[in-house]
Amino acid sequence: MRFLHSTLAKIVATAVGLLVLIGGGALAFVRSGIYDVSASSKDNPYLAAALHATYEASLHRHGGRDIAPGDLLSLENVRAGARMYDANCATCHGAPDSPLSAVGQGIQPAAPSLLAAQRRNKPELMFWVIKHGVNMTAMPSFGKTQSDQTLWQVAAFIYAERGVSKEQYDGMVHGVSSSGTAAPSARIASGAHAQ
Repeated sequence: MRFLHSTLAKIVATAVGLLVLIGGGALAFVRSGIYDVSASSKDNPYLAAALHATYEASLHRHGGRDIAPGDLLSLENVRAGARMYDANCATCHGAPDSPLSAVGQGIQPAAPSLLAAQRRNKPELMFWVIKHGVNMTAMPSFGKTQSDQTLWQVAAFIYAERGVSKEQYDGMVHGVSSSGTAAPSARIASGAHAQ
């Protein structure tokens, strides 16, 4: 019995000692300033992968619970979302065939190209990100300044217009194409996204 208590005490003392050592080492690392937090340098790929995995897990745990409006993908909502995107999102996330702004080029981690054809942009998840933002990135919480309706419209636009051309984008944002006529995307005009 005495041997069991002695062994258990050693195990507990070792575990506590390791925790104190790890905590002290972590505190020393944080306080040392060794890790470069500047946006002009790339993140360590292992840290970047860990942070992205944390983001994905958090998004799927907390996001997607909001119910999209029944008319989410109406032409009016998509156009309103295009105008909001152009005014507030294109700076960091880009627009078709346009160079990324100085702000967009300077943020780290880089903002994803939300209009890329291969993106999924599930509206319920995008709504959550747009509304709540993402800590430790340049993505702000637009829920502090915009209505849910406006945020759903942006989610509708970035979902419906993945892979959009510059002409279609300009048509959605400004209401006309380079030829001077109204230019909804072919998918919206054909009703391909109607619910």
